[in-house]
Amino acid sequence: MARNPFTEDEQDRLRQLHADGLSRNAIAEAMSRPQVTISRWAERLGLSFDRSATRAATEARQVDLTEQRQRARQVLMDHFFRQMDRTSSRYLLTAASNSGEIHAQFVDEPPARETKDLTAAAVQALMAAEKLTGDSGREEAQGLLRTLGEAMTTAARELGGDDADEYGS
Repeated sequence: MARNPFTEDEQDRLRQLHADGLSRNAIAEAMSRPQVTISRWAERLGLSFDRSATRAATEARQVDLTEQRQRARQVLMDHFFRQMDRTSSRYLLTAASNSGEIHAQFVDEPPARETKDLTAAAVQALMAAEKLTGDSGREEAQGLLRTLGEAMTTAARELGGDDADEYGS
C-alpha cells in the first residue's frame, strides 16, 4: 500500500491550525488525515495538544449540570409537598346549576377524585426528582471509565505503542 507523504505545505498548515488552537481531531478532519498521522507529525514538529483546558471546561460543565439537577430536584420536591398538602387542605367545590348559576362551597378536604389526582401529580414529581438523584451513579461510572482510559493510554505510551495517541490523546 503506497503511503501519502506529509508535505512541507501540510506541515506548515498543521503548525498554523495548531497555533489557531484546533484540537488534534479537528486538525485531522480539516486536513483529511488520520488522527494518528496528525499526532505523529505534531510530535515530530514539537507540537503538543494540551488537554488540560478541555478537561477543566468539561469538569466545570459537569459541576454546572449537577447544580442544575439539584435545583430541578428541589423544584420537583416542592411540587410534591404542595400537592400532598393540598390532599388534606380545605378545598373549594364549584358547580353550575341547570340555570347556569355557579355554586361554591368549601369542604374540609378534596373529594376522592381530586385527592387521587393530586396524589398522582405528587408521585410523578417525586419519581422525577428521584431520577435526577439517580444520575450520580452513572457519573461515577463515567469518571471511572475516563480514568481507566487515561491509564491505558499512559501504559500504551510507556510500552512504546505507536497507536497510543489514536486511542486517548
